Amino acid sequence: MTAGGGATRRIGWYHGWNIVAVCILSQAAANGMSINAFSLFLHDWSADLHSSISTLQLGMGACGLVSASLSPFIGVLADKYPARWLMGGGLVGIVLVAFGISFATTTWQLLALYALPLPLGVVFSTAVPANAIVSRWFVRRLGLALGLTAFGLGVAGAVLPPIIAAVMPAVGWRAIWRVGGVVIALVVIPLVLWVLRDRPTEREGLHYMTGDGKAPTPHHGHGGGGSLNWREVFRRRNFWLLVGVYLPILALWGGCAQNLAPIAASQGLSQQTAGALLSAFSLSQVSATLIMGLLSDRFGNRLPLSGLAVADAVGGLIIAYGHGPGSLGVGVVLVGASGGLWPLLAAAIAVEFGASGFGRAFGLLTMFIPVVVLTPFLVAKVQESTGSYVVGLTGLAALTFAGGLACLFMRERHQGRATEAEKTAALEDTVTTVV
Repeated sequence: MTAGGGATRRIGWYHGWNIVAVCILSQAAANGMSINAFSLFLHDWSADLHSSISTLQLGMGACGLVSASLSPFIGVLADKYPARWLMGGGLVGIVLVAFGISFATTTWQLLALYALPLPLGVVFSTAVPANAIVSRWFVRRLGLALGLTAFGLGVAGAVLPPIIAAVMPAVGWRAIWRVGGVVIALVVIPLVLWVLRDRPTEREGLHYMTGDGKAPTPHHGHGGGGSLNWREVFRRRNFWLLVGVYLPILALWGGCAQNLAPIAASQGLSQQTAGALLSAFSLSQVSATLIMGLLSDRFGNRLPLSGLAVADAVGGLIIAYGHGPGSLGVGVVLVGASGGLWPLLAAAIAVEFGASGFGRAFGLLTMFIPVVVLTPFLVAKVQESTGSYVVGLTGLAALTFAGGLACLFMRERHQGRATEAEKTAALEDTVTTVV
């Protein structure tokens, strides 16, 4: 290796991608049965626990409410403490909840598990700490990394519903929850504790930036830093525009997802068809997360977010007014794709506030979820009152379209990309100087 010829690059595997893979696994374990496959359990829960579906939906609403209330504080912890312990501890809570649900004999027990321990497990093992650690490992391809990380929010939903729908008549819902708890305890938790590290070493940092390895990779971003406080976050116009676009998207997404099996049943479709639709819903979300991550790296976050809102609104209208598996499937795919908003939100926060302030800002962003957590319950309640899902879903679609238009006023920051190029050049100069 010579200075004149530049450093000889040794191409190897960057550990940051291992971090992404484990974050996917952790989120899939936390969300899979409790969130993604929730609607598949409603029929049997309603029969065995002698409760209405709308009452059972209150458990999901309570879970979202408590999770969002905890998110700002989890964001602060995610900026200060090792992710492996935060996420590992959260998954321990998920295991305990899984076994608790499997032994539930009354509605109040199920609702209590969804309202108290489940939110703790979910917020500690999913989006806030996962995106925070990924934002510390990536400068280049941040959108792609965040898009892949968000796979965990939907990949289990693509895989589990058809399996659960097929085996539940034979083994029952209690056995499914027990097996899930055992798998998380014996497989997922050990991997989280073994693989996760909060930051790259100096050598890993430069290897990622230039192909060799000698210096760290501080993250790009506007402002932020350890001195970032909640007041500074609330002063940013972009922060409020992000809130305005993602809440309606999430409301329509949740209203459809958590009622999808009952919607299918109202059209005379079987439980197996409902499982296939839930799988398609999550597959669409998984595909969209990757696509949105790539679009974020190339075009920024404003236009993709607006496009998702419009697609979500159209999909909601198709589900509301369509009939049969064909039209329902089209609507499901469009609404499911709106789940791709998470890498866009995370990338927008990372650019706006920097990696060191990411956890705090992202936690505050998700704090507003309680505004829409009761949407699935309200959609179910309106259907029970009117006999149709049209009214509820049409109203949500209108709000989502309005949010997409508002997002167009967001001012994109491009400082992050320029800073990245400058840091890459500086690190390459360091390699040449060292060798």
